Amino acid sequence: MPFWHLSGRAKRHPTISVWQCDHVGFRKLYPTYKAADCQLPLSFCLRYGIILTAAQGDFTMLKFIYANRLLIGVLTGVILIVIGGIYYLKHLDDEKTLEIERNLRLDYKQWHLPEGAKARIGSGTIRTMQYSPDGNLLAVVSGIGVWIFNAKTAEPQHLLAAHTSMINSISFSPDGRTLAVGTENGGAQLWDTATGEHQKTFTRRDYFYGVKNIFLMPDGRTLAVMSPYATMDLWDITTGKRKNTLSAVENDTTEDEVNNVPDFYMSLGGHRNSFSSDGKTIASYSNNDTFRFWDIATRKEIKTLKAEPSGRYGEVISYSSDLQTVAIANYSDEKHEQIWQINLWDVNTQTQRTIMEKQSYGLPFLVFSPDGNFIAGSVNGIIHIWDVNTGKQKKRLKGYRRVISTVAFSPDNRTLVSASYDNTLRFWDIDTGKVKKTITGYGGFFRNVSVSANSQTLMSFSIVSNTIQLWNTNTGRHQKNFIVDKEGVWGAVLSPDGKKLASRSMFKNTIHLWDVNTGEHSKLKGPRQHVSGIALSRDSQTLASWGSSGRSKYVIQFYDVDNGDIQRTLHLTFKNRFRTPAKLYFDEKMFAGIGRFDPDLFVWNLVTGDYKITNVGDTDIGVARFSPDGRVLAIVFGKLTQQAKEIVLRDVETGDHIRTLTGHTYSIESLAFSPDSRTLASGTGFFDKTIRLWDMETGNSRVVTDPNWAETPHKSEATDTTSLIFSPDGETLASGMESGDIHLWETATGAKKKTLRGHSLRVSHLFFSADGQTLISASDDGTILIWDLAHP
Repeated sequence: MPFWHLSGRAKRHPTISVWQCDHVGFRKLYPTYKAADCQLPLSFCLRYGIILTAAQGDFTMLKFIYANRLLIGVLTGVILIVIGGIYYLKHLDDEKTLEIERNLRLDYKQWHLPEGAKARIGSGTIRTMQYSPDGNLLAVVSGIGVWIFNAKTAEPQHLLAAHTSMINSISFSPDGRTLAVGTENGGAQLWDTATGEHQKTFTRRDYFYGVKNIFLMPDGRTLAVMSPYATMDLWDITTGKRKNTLSAVENDTTEDEVNNVPDFYMSLGGHRNSFSSDGKTIASYSNNDTFRFWDIATRKEIKTLKAEPSGRYGEVISYSSDLQTVAIANYSDEKHEQIWQINLWDVNTQTQRTIMEKQSYGLPFLVFSPDGNFIAGSVNGIIHIWDVNTGKQKKRLKGYRRVISTVAFSPDNRTLVSASYDNTLRFWDIDTGKVKKTITGYGGFFRNVSVSANSQTLMSFSIVSNTIQLWNTNTGRHQKNFIVDKEGVWGAVLSPDGKKLASRSMFKNTIHLWDVNTGEHSKLKGPRQHVSGIALSRDSQTLASWGSSGRSKYVIQFYDVDNGDIQRTLHLTFKNRFRTPAKLYFDEKMFAGIGRFDPDLFVWNLVTGDYKITNVGDTDIGVARFSPDGRVLAIVFGKLTQQAKEIVLRDVETGDHIRTLTGHTYSIESLAFSPDSRTLASGTGFFDKTIRLWDMETGNSRVVTDPNWAETPHKSEATDTTSLIFSPDGETLASGMESGDIHLWETATGAKKKTLRGHSLRVSHLFFSADGQTLISASDDGTILIWDLAHP
């Protein structure tokens, strides 16, 4: 090994020699050079391992190293092993810490579970967010309550108003110690942000349809509440009384007139209300494009703004905190493209400025900064921040691939927090445009869920995400993620045995197939142009795909899930193609589906290889279900029509009409067969307010209903049945409602056994465990609840 030797004999003129160290000892390779004259390139030194030493002629250390090279090698190895061991142990410690943090994060997501629930998946879709006036707290309104975060650390502190109702509005007190919450169930609540304790609730008859807006006045003692009737109340939060006194009425009002003041403080005659930050003014918007501004103390209209729309559709509205500026966004549809325009209206001068005109697929929000100097909006997944005074763009915050739902400015305008349907909250540094912190698990929703036949695993995905998630149905714990390509997940299926998972992307001909246990991933080629849909057979052995293979050419392909080989192919034309099914039945003998928009029943007999297409109607399918034995198809056509009140039964094999079931007086929203295929349940709502159990042999029905439903004639959504499922033994029927409630019925008697309350929005899916002791419910509120039915 060559090395440099730097002579120290002459400090003013040092010399350099090149030496070779090998098995015969040390040999001088090159003559001695003056250091100043040496210009060997660095690449030469690195290639040949040249060593620089500063002691002329003293090779004692080098000779020692050479003589003991084996020992030194062993010692070096030991040192490296020790260092590696320390790093490994530290890595394990870090992993344990991360696991503890993950468990803690999971634990706080289980805060305030509703009665009867043993676990919750998800933290709720995010509707709006607000910083406390001092910027120390962040309130995030989700589908299950209000999450309170430490704004500096992004750590959760409390979950307020959990599982009570959908929340429409929030407001911090000036000192940030109290949060006012306006709910859909008719309550204006006050919560202590430090302890998370409920303080007080204000409610009355006019709040029956919910509290639409709420504001804690700057005096810290007055609460303003807006009802759906565009009326406003002022409450003294100390005494709990409304401030409808003589001082609030015109000075020339007589005593008799004061005694007959209506039971509200003032009527605004509009909607989309907003309060000024000083608590002196409130704005209302009417459908005739008119904004009215009212003095709260005198209850008189003080200003009017007529804002002509810039487009025909959309209409996103936001007010600055002083109500001096109104932002309005509309879009026009030009050649099937949404061209959005954002205008800022000056209330005093009645003039407008356009700050953006651009093609965008949706503009879900416009949010002003607390001081009104900036406004943020989302355009094609990019957050834009404009300067209100100049109308110029200040910053573009990039990084999202999915829809952004809302944002909030910190009081100092230095931080912007954003929520997205990609299930994240991101804290942005506005000056640099960089993300300071990201926390996951917030803002997602569960529109596409399924459960394995053994009820041990739940699968969820969203078309705005490229991730498929698996969950333990007993504990609610997250098990695995499966990541697909950047096009996103447009369809995914979990095999009944829970061992295989398949997905497809939009306008792609690739199918992703995973082994759930090992994570082994393979790609299968689907129809040549694109895959329209996929399905797994009931025995979990076969994967089906269908889609376009060329111009006016369509194909259905079956694959062996173990090796990915194509088992069989059915070529179809445009006229007899397999259309996107409203419902599908797939076992080892039959592949059948009913088209949603083209009501054709397609049946492929897998034993004979023959297929048959039967037209079963002339309008869209509303609801459809195959019986568990695959013999009968139940269909409800359309919506809000006479057909929507009837159930048509068809023989699946022949396509023949069996009978039509009549009895409901309103559109049927949901259907479910009992496990033995002998009973069919149907649910409606609104004026009907019944669930019917039909005997499939005779066509007769029994009515199931709750007497309390008749007492809520105006809240029709409380009785809309959005999902139905029988327990495995057929003795219990679970019904999910538009309101979020779940009712359990005894099928033999029709008696209601129990009501489960925890969701704030429509129940979209219901699943029973194999033993019937657990019920899983998914809701539009962005959560999945796991219920312990053994709980008394």
